[in-house]
Amino acid sequence: MQRAQVWRQFDFLLLAFFLVLIALGVAMIRSANLGTPDLADLWRTQATYAAVGLALFLLLALIPYTWLRQVWWAGYLLAIALLVLVLIIGESEIGDVRRWFYVGTFRFQPSFPAMLLHVVTMAAVLDEKSREHRVEMEGEAVGEPPGLLLYILSGVMAFLLAGLVFLEPDMSTAMVFIVIWIAVAFIARTRLLYFLLTAFLGLAAVVPLWQVMKPYQQERVLTFFFPTRDPGALYNINQSLISIGSGGLWGQDYGAGSQSQLHFLRVRHTDFIFSVVAEELGFIGAMLVIVLFVLLAWRMMRAAIRAPDRFGQLLVVGAGAILFFPLVVNIGMSIGLLPVTGLPLPFISYGGTSLLTSMMALGLIANVALRGR
Repeated sequence: MQRAQVWRQFDFLLLAFFLVLIALGVAMIRSANLGTPDLADLWRTQATYAAVGLALFLLLALIPYTWLRQVWWAGYLLAIALLVLVLIIGESEIGDVRRWFYVGTFRFQPSFPAMLLHVVTMAAVLDEKSREHRVEMEGEAVGEPPGLLLYILSGVMAFLLAGLVFLEPDMSTAMVFIVIWIAVAFIARTRLLYFLLTAFLGLAAVVPLWQVMKPYQQERVLTFFFPTRDPGALYNINQSLISIGSGGLWGQDYGAGSQSQLHFLRVRHTDFIFSVVAEELGFIGAMLVIVLFVLLAWRMMRAAIRAPDRFGQLLVVGAGAILFFPLVVNIGMSIGLLPVTGLPLPFISYGGTSLLTSMMALGLIANVALRGR
C-alpha cells in the first residue's frame, strides 16, 4: 500500500513533457541530415540513447535521493578523475581539443556526467550546516544559510571542476559548472554580500582569463561585440537568422527547409538545431519547443517547493541549471543575442552523453517529486 501511495506521486507530466521533446529532437535530427548519407542514421542512434536514458531516468527516480548525500564525496572525486583522465588520454578530433573518450564507436564526453556529480556535491556541501541546525517554519524544515567557509569551500570545488573543463578547452561547458554553483548557493539563501564579492573577483579575473583563452574563443567574443571586424566569422549566425526568418508562421514543411536541406546551415543537427525547427516548423514549432520547456520548468518548481528537505530542493535547482542554462545559451546563440558556443539544446540536439545527462538530471528531479510533501 505504501509503495502504491508513493507511485501515485510520480510526476507523469514531467515524463510526458520531456518524451515529447525527445521525439521532436529525433525527428528534427533525421530531417536535418536527410541529404547527408554519412549522417543519415544519427536519428536512430539518438533514439537508442533515448531508450537507455529512459532506463537511467527511472533508476534515478526510484533510488532514494537521500542516499546520495552519504556518497557525495566519492562522486566529486570521480568527477575530478574523469576530467583529469580525459586531459591525459582523451582523443583529439580538432587540434589539441581533448573532450572525449572513445569506446568502439561510442563517444563519451565526461564533462556532462561530471555536471550531475557536481550537482550532488553542491547540494550536499551547501546544505551541510542545515543538517545540524534546523528550524521549523510553517511545518517545513528550513536549513540554516551556509556560512562563509562553506560558501568558499563550495566555490573552490566548483572552480576546480570548471578549470579542468576549461583546459580541454571548453569554456561554455565550464560556465555550466559555475552557474550550477551560483544557482544552488542562491537557493540555499547564501548572503548577498558573498555574491557581490564573487562578482568583484570575477571582474578582476577577466583580463587574466582573456590571456589564457584560445584564439578561436577570443575571436568568437570579439565577433559578437564587433560584427563588422570579420564578416566571414558571422556566416553561421547569418545563416541561422535566415533559417529562422524564412520559416514564417507555419514553416517550410518538415524536411523541406531551404537553408538546412541545401547545407547552407552548418552543424545543423547539433549547435543550430533550433534554427532547423524554426525553419521547417515555423514560429509555431519554435514556440512549441519553448512552451514544453516552460512546462518542464513548472514541474521542476513544483518539485522544489514540495521537496521534503533542503537537500532535495537544492538537487532540483542544480539539475534544473544543467538543462536551462544551455537552453538559454543555445537559443540566444541561434538568434544572435549571445556568442556562438558549443552548448547543445537539451533533448533536441544530437549528442548521446548530453541526452543521457539531461534525462538523468530529470531523474533526480522526479526522485525528489516522488517523495514530496
